[in-house]
Amino acid sequence: MYKFKFFLAIIFLSPFLGKAQQANLMEYSQKSTKITQKGMYVLGGWAVGSLISSGLAVGNATGETKAFHQMNLGWGAINATLAGLGILGARKKEFSNNQLETLEMQHSVEKTFLVNTALDVAYVAGGYAMTQYGENQNELEKRDRNVGFGKSVMLQGGFLFLFDAVMYGVHRKHYKANRMQFMNNGNSVGLHYSLD
Repeated sequence: MYKFKFFLAIIFLSPFLGKAQQANLMEYSQKSTKITQKGMYVLGGWAVGSLISSGLAVGNATGETKAFHQMNLGWGAINATLAGLGILGARKKEFSNNQLETLEMQHSVEKTFLVNTALDVAYVAGGYAMTQYGENQNELEKRDRNVGFGKSVMLQGGFLFLFDAVMYGVHRKHYKANRMQFMNNGNSVGLHYSLD
């Protein structure tokens, strides 16, 4: 009789357990999106800071320093656009209560930040190569432009490297803290119980 009551209790509770898991997945997705959104505010803040500081400095600058600020203005505009699109996209995002879709979204976000981190290393290396190329120029104008641009690319790439690495780490930590939600298949709760 005890086994029968236990079996009936599980059958009765199964729909509620499934709904609880769906609610947890929605909460997980919402938190993941908030992490990204906060990151976009940081990126936007960096972009606005670059635009303001270099916008104020470029008018009075000359030579290498002028080229440095010109490149910072370009990076600032691009980063501000990306941050704005990221913030708007997060606001319009629809959250899934499907386990597979949630897991795919998590892996996609992590992969994006990881790939960007690798690209950031390439930016820093490219900026360094540009400064070295500029140092070897005989013409002063070309030297100043390449060295100034290279220093800006190294600065911006260095910031983006830290930003993307931290964002990857925070998203990975979020997944690891909640990975038990992804241990079973689908959105159903399964139970194996022998009635012998």
